[in-house]
Amino acid sequence: MSRPELRTRVSVFATIGLALIWMLLWGDLSLGAALWGVAIALLIQVLFPLPDVPELESFRPLGFLRLVVVTMWGLLVSSFQVAAKVLAFWRPTRNAIILVRLRSDSEFITAITAELVTLVPGSVAIDARDGELLVHVFDAGSEAAIAHARERVRSTEATVLLAFGTPEDRALLEED
Repeated sequence: MSRPELRTRVSVFATIGLALIWMLLWGDLSLGAALWGVAIALLIQVLFPLPDVPELESFRPLGFLRLVVVTMWGLLVSSFQVAAKVLAFWRPTRNAIILVRLRSDSEFITAITAELVTLVPGSVAIDARDGELLVHVFDAGSEAAIAHARERVRSTEATVLLAFGTPEDRALLEED
């Protein structure tokens, strides 16, 4: 297995983000803390270069904002749904493990999709490989519930593709 090529450049977004984290950790929002934060951020990026991730090059802020809003809404709605099903103890639940084929073969997109699927209550990504997710779904007692769960995973992937996907990945959405 070959190692990914390391980046040799410094990212403006990473520098700003790391400097903000530095200032928050020190609890000091002064100019001096900002300058030290920038210096530390640059040092970190030079000493510990990250592998090149093509999906980060095609980051779209509006797509990311949509991803955050959709995920927060999913957290809210599914939390109530899972709580209602758990409190209805007289009604047995049937769980399922489903295999969902994703559109993209990107490990980055698959990893973020798996994380978001696991974050939202009612489903847990068990395994991710070769553009597929193995997902445990809470209360999937019918074929319609399983189809709905599979569609939720693919919808999550579509939202991730709109935020981070390369143009080739986004073209996969139009094929569906």
